[in-house]
Amino acid sequence: MKNIKVMLWYDVEDFITPEADDALLALIDMMDSMGIRGSFKIVGEKIRVLKERGREDILEKLAGHEICYHTEGHSIHPTQTEYLHDKGFGEGAEEFERRERQGFIDVQEICGQFPTSYGQPGASWVPQVFPVLKKWGVPTYLDSHYLISVNEEPFRYGGILNLTRLWSTMRPGFGENGLEEAKARFDEICERAAELQLVSIYYHPCEFSCTDFWDGVNFRRGENPPREEWKPAPLRTPEEMHRRVDLLGQFLRYTLENPGVEYITAQQSCLYEKADPAPITKDDVRTMACTLTDGPDYYLRGERSLCASEVLSLLSRFTLGLHLTPEFYYGPEADLPTEVHGKTTPRALAEAVRDQYDLVLGYKQLPSLYRVGESRVNPVDLFCTLGRVAAEGIGMDEEIEISVGEGKLLPMRHINTSYDWAKDWIIFPHDLDASGIVRHAQLQTWTLKPALF
Repeated sequence: MKNIKVMLWYDVEDFITPEADDALLALIDMMDSMGIRGSFKIVGEKIRVLKERGREDILEKLAGHEICYHTEGHSIHPTQTEYLHDKGFGEGAEEFERRERQGFIDVQEICGQFPTSYGQPGASWVPQVFPVLKKWGVPTYLDSHYLISVNEEPFRYGGILNLTRLWSTMRPGFGENGLEEAKARFDEICERAAELQLVSIYYHPCEFSCTDFWDGVNFRRGENPPREEWKPAPLRTPEEMHRRVDLLGQFLRYTLENPGVEYITAQQSCLYEKADPAPITKDDVRTMACTLTDGPDYYLRGERSLCASEVLSLLSRFTLGLHLTPEFYYGPEADLPTEVHGKTTPRALAEAVRDQYDLVLGYKQLPSLYRVGESRVNPVDLFCTLGRVAAEGIGMDEEIEISVGEGKLLPMRHINTSYDWAKDWIIFPHDLDASGIVRHAQLQTWTLKPALF
């Protein structure tokens, strides 16, 4: 029997329209009646508004579900992509934490739970969030986004388990044939599923109560009206709201008829991730070196997944004769050309990896250029050179040429460079320049690897 683990999650964000609160309560009541625990990604301003409106009925019932974070103000400009588009990786991480931490604290304190997942508002995805999540202790990233995907399966990026862009994502519709179409889609997923399969189902409570999204009404294409001019979203009738909640409930009951189906939270998904505890051997590193000849990439050894920066650390340790424990580094700030001034030794290159690093929020980060004698070597060229050393069995004190321009950062293939940001989210201005976000997303693929389930 297949094990189908369903994550049902909601972006709880409309802090302007009071009727969205009622939809949230109706959804919680419906799920509670079936014993389903969901993941609620809550905006800081939303949780404060629920408190101010006296919605203790909602706050009390949220205690039975997973609480996640969904930024401080969601669509209020500037959004994350807007205020980080021209920032570096480390500088951007500090800025993200400065702007978003209060909302995180408020969600935690008002809900009485530590948020165990995060997801961006709309299409406002940024790579600088990941060291912040790591610092805050948030283990998962739960959302749906088209900038980055690893074969539409779970992946690790920035040191965090990413549950985004899954092929098994679905959203039952509310039209005349919505329920039957959703059942057919779920059956198709179960048929195609692996032995253990994660399924992602998501909504916004405001979809049940409103005919349009609250942020499109107020913050469309860069508009940023003062608070006193905010307008609630146009409403559905209470009857239509409850019909939609009931239809979703019917679908959830249908899924539970499958004995292999279990509803889990984002945090619980971590329990099913595979991790091979067997030690890494010298032969393993030689195999990595002989395999990754075209440049840095992630590497799978059985049920163990290694990102490119971890492989680089292993090449260094292998060369120096150290214990083969992989070390995680964030990607560099910039892609700079290598400057070679003479030959070097494998020892000097390996010691550079071991001893030279930048810091982002206290975590190690690959430098844009390593200092090796008079030379300045970028991480890709250093990776390729140490890979050649391991593959060819070159002694650590032999003089060698540095490999320049012989490889490229291969995991960058998973970044969608043609992604149309403004088209994907009506909140973004038409002239949004997200090239800086894409560039840092590519550089951080040093941290990218499949998550194995």
